[in-house]
Amino acid sequence: MRSLQAFGGIALLPEDLDTLQRVFDKLCREYRWPRESAQARRFGRMLTREYQSGTRDEGLLLRAGQAFVSQANAQKKLA
Repeated sequence: MRSLQAFGGIALLPEDLDTLQRVFDKLCREYRWPRESAQARRFGRMLTREYQSGTRDEGLLLRAGQAFVSQANAQKKLA
């Protein structure tokens, strides 16, 4: 089975990418982001970093994504 390279030089296997894609798609639907939008791209980068640092459970990844969005929204309100 061939792996794909993600940033940081850490390989992601197809099953890793499947997990990330499911979480990414759920949050894009939840926040009504087009998958190609800037918000979705930022989220995708954060999600990949979170996965590579050891969070592999889909539920935890989903919660991490929701926390990321909440934090970004709070920062916007302060600016």
